[in-house]
Amino acid sequence: MDKGWYFRLVLILTVTTCAWVVLWPSLDRWVPVPAPIKKFVSGRISPGLDIKGGLRLTYDVEVSAAVRDRRELRSDELQRELGTRLGVIQKDQNPTREQMAKVHDKVTLKNDGERRIRLTFANAADATKLDHDLVTRYNDLREVTRQVGNVGGDVVLEVKTEFLEQIQDTAVQQARETIQNRIDALGLKEASVTAQSTDIIVEVPGADQETFDKIRAIISKTARLEFQIVDDEATFVSELTELPEGITKQTEIVTAGVSKPQTSSGYLLARGKDARQKLTAYIEKLKIDHKLADDHKLLIGEADRIADADAPKKVDEPTAYRTYYLFGRAEVTGQAIEDAFVANDPQAGGKPYVAINFNSKGADQFKDLTGRNVKRRMAIVLDDLVASAPVIQTEIGGGHCQITLGGFRPYNEILNEAKELVIVLKAGALPVPIRPSNEQMIGPSLGEDGVNQGVRGALVSILIVLAFMAVYYEVGGVIADVMVLLHLLFLLSAQAFFEATLTLPGLVAIALNMGMAVDANVLVNERIREELRAGKSPRVAVEQGFARAFSSVFDSQITTLIAGIVLFQYGSGPIKGFAVTLILGICTSLFTGVFCSRVAFDWLVRGLRVQRLKVG
Repeated sequence: MDKGWYFRLVLILTVTTCAWVVLWPSLDRWVPVPAPIKKFVSGRISPGLDIKGGLRLTYDVEVSAAVRDRRELRSDELQRELGTRLGVIQKDQNPTREQMAKVHDKVTLKNDGERRIRLTFANAADATKLDHDLVTRYNDLREVTRQVGNVGGDVVLEVKTEFLEQIQDTAVQQARETIQNRIDALGLKEASVTAQSTDIIVEVPGADQETFDKIRAIISKTARLEFQIVDDEATFVSELTELPEGITKQTEIVTAGVSKPQTSSGYLLARGKDARQKLTAYIEKLKIDHKLADDHKLLIGEADRIADADAPKKVDEPTAYRTYYLFGRAEVTGQAIEDAFVANDPQAGGKPYVAINFNSKGADQFKDLTGRNVKRRMAIVLDDLVASAPVIQTEIGGGHCQITLGGFRPYNEILNEAKELVIVLKAGALPVPIRPSNEQMIGPSLGEDGVNQGVRGALVSILIVLAFMAVYYEVGGVIADVMVLLHLLFLLSAQAFFEATLTLPGLVAIALNMGMAVDANVLVNERIREELRAGKSPRVAVEQGFARAFSSVFDSQITTLIAGIVLFQYGSGPIKGFAVTLILGICTSLFTGVFCSRVAFDWLVRGLRVQRLKVG
């Protein structure tokens, strides 16, 4: 047996594998494919919007929110570290609300613009605790100004400029991955999610209006889940004056605090169809007027007939909303969630709710949070809306929690909302808010007739090229035809493996690649023919023909590859699709034109030992 047998074996295995990747979705009904393979390889090439039509959504990522989040995170970390250095908080222990209040008396941290943190020390000596080592511990912060007097001190820090682009890019990519996870959870494998600058583009071929509405609702949910403690002992709400029309003060008796068995807590209430808008506008005004403390939040939640609970309940009753006065930032968030699913509460007549299991770290955080706040209310906040605020009766371990969806609504409506909430919670919360900038249903730009004519034209042109090669180059032409068909097979298998979406630019790239594959084989055949005309044997002619043709084939492919890389780097969505198909085609063209073609010729001159090689 000649030494080329293993090359032929590699070629046969490669062709078989690629053919299987392309064809197994059609053959699955007769030869079932193992589930693990289905999980990673769908073997499907989906038609794009320009061929099939569908849904296109464009969202603008509010990257400035990512900068603010980083600033607030560093603010919390600085306050806790300063509390430890000032002797108020024990090292490596979670501080209590009382300890944080003592730290606040010694040093006040306020947001100063989008990037800056202003630290005001009551005692000038305490300002020395914020030394160079503490500032440089966070490599994304730098000190801007430091003014220390005889009584107090004032230090301003800010997020470094060189980190802004990194923070923004990370936020965009995290948002893209989160949206991709939510789309995948809906089973829409044909959908594509791409990021361009601060925009995220979602394309779903073949989507109808119902799918449009469902996807838009799922994507638009920020799904920021937070667990925060209600400050029922504060007098902030009761001291508010000059309330807008439609907003009233209410009082409720709640079990709160460890020192008081009961306390009278105040909240704001609004009723009617625009109740939520009224309360939201008033809270924004309080923020603008700097009446709301930096270490507290005033959020709203549904209030189902809270003012007259004894009245008969009606499904179509106007919605009522109320406020909750909460302590600062959340200690436990949705990032601690390991799993979420829909369950039914037998004590509430089988009403659906969302059950949550925390990961190990989240379970410890939740246990610590509830243990330190027994007899206080814990607000479950989803997208800045309080879903419920139960009283913590005892420390909650085991890493479990549940979200009850309020309202007197039909069972199916609550169930659908619970299912959608599970999807977004399991897929993860969006790192920053997104804003829809363009939403549209579009029809196929080619149309069915155009697609059919395009496919027919491509087939006819390929057949003409194959026939010409077989007639002009004879045996060499037949080998070239086989290589062109293998090139097409390898290219389609690569696209099927990566679950590519076939668009009009992609079709153009495939047609261009077919021409390049033919060109590579033409160069090889011409070189072999020159060697045969010089009187050399078929074996020597093949060896020297491939050796002399390689530089020309490689040079032509590399120059095109460079163009493809540039198009991918700087092009938009359709151009990038063209570039990806072009780059894949160059790789498969080199493989078929150099390796596969050489294996075929070597089989003729070495394996079959032909004495007369016909190449035209």
